[in-house]
Amino acid sequence: MYSRTTDDYDAMSRAGIEVIVQPSFWLGSPRTSVGTFIDYWENMITFETKRAKEYGIEHFVCISVNPKEAVERPLALDALDAMTKYIDRERVVAIGEIGYNLINNLEEEVFLKQMDIAMEKNMLMTIHLPHNNKPEGMKRIGEILNHKKYEKLNRKKILIDHNVEETIKSTLELGMWAGLSVYPFTKLSPERVIKIIKEYGTDHIMIHSAADWGVSDPLSVPLTAREMRKSGFSTNDIEKVTFYNAYDFFRQSPKFTWNP
Repeated sequence: MYSRTTDDYDAMSRAGIEVIVQPSFWLGSPRTSVGTFIDYWENMITFETKRAKEYGIEHFVCISVNPKEAVERPLALDALDAMTKYIDRERVVAIGEIGYNLINNLEEEVFLKQMDIAMEKNMLMTIHLPHNNKPEGMKRIGEILNHKKYEKLNRKKILIDHNVEETIKSTLELGMWAGLSVYPFTKLSPERVIKIIKEYGTDHIMIHSAADWGVSDPLSVPLTAREMRKSGFSTNDIEKVTFYNAYDFFRQSPKFTWNP
């Protein structure tokens, strides 16, 4: 929501959106100092929560050094040190997004350090599949999760984000929650989402939007719900993948205090 106008909040509210969980995100240009991370996290926790509230929307936050920003040294590691002050703040319900962008060792170093923080704090994680070569990113995530260090990790507390047809099966078989991102060009269309749900069902799958600096639509979730309705899905199934699955995932955090 950092990239959206107040008109977007108004439109989202009118469309029936009641709750937002916003992950830490790339700002649209390279960061130059740790201070930009600090200002961003503070903005999400305070200003965006207040801005959403004015339109009847509850707002929660995931804190991380985003994969797109994980390759800079020493900046990314310095930002991780600064991040620890924000993890315990009110409305911070998960560590995320973490994971891969280019799929390299610098990203993986920051990814693993943030996984360790989430494990230590017993927090939820949202893991970002790369924009390109998603099966390779999924393979590396699977290898990490099967490592002895992470074998006791509660996979019900992990959301794998930006799934596509080639990764959804692996995500579900590994025992994690699967996010389907609806986005006009570079991610999933409502039609592709519908085909995936018809094949894999509605358990542990959640539909969400990506609303950022590119061509995007913060109303992607209600628009997909409409297309599902037109395709003959039941109200229960539509509500499950557009609301209740996400609710069941995030309410595992004691700081996710909203109730339907």
